[in-house]
Formats: sequence, structure tokens, C-alpha cells
Amino acid sequence: MTDKKENTEWDNREVGALWVNAKSGGDKYLTGHIKVGDTKEKVIVFKNKFKEENEKAPDFRVYRQKELGADGSSPAPQKEEEEDVDLI
Repeated sequence: MTDKKENTEWDNREVGALWVNAKSGGDKYLTGHIKVGDTKEKVIVFKNKFKEENEKAPDFRVYRQKELGADGSSPAPQKEEEEDVDLI
């Protein structure tokens, strides 16, 4: 007897997963991943603090999650490559 799980319609439609986290101040946010094509993109989701100012504003905002450096800090921002332009 094998314990092989069969894919259900819901398994086939799944595009990601999120987990609830909390900041030290008690604010909750979500982290997880979503599938983009054949790759998984790490995301972070915050409640929209400006929702009260505009009832049509989204309730949550989704961002790509930055990769942390080896020491746990945010990576240094990358400098944009300067394009060589002929000035005539």
C-alpha cells in the first residue's frame, strides 16, 4: 500500500502560501511565496496603513521580499550601471 497523495483541483490551482508573523510592536504581517511561472518568488504582505484615507485603496500591499545578507542585514543597494552616451 502506498501513501501517495493525489493532486486535487485545489492543489493544481494553488499559487503560493503565506504565514502570519508579528513585529516586536505587535503589528502583524505575512511572509511566504507565490509561483511566478516555474519559479517561486518570496513575498511580504503588510496591511495598508492609508486605507482610511481612501475607501477604494487596497487592504493589503504585497512586496517582493529582499534577501538578507550573511549577517542578517539588508544587502547594500546596487548601483545602477551608468550608460555610455555620446554627447554631440
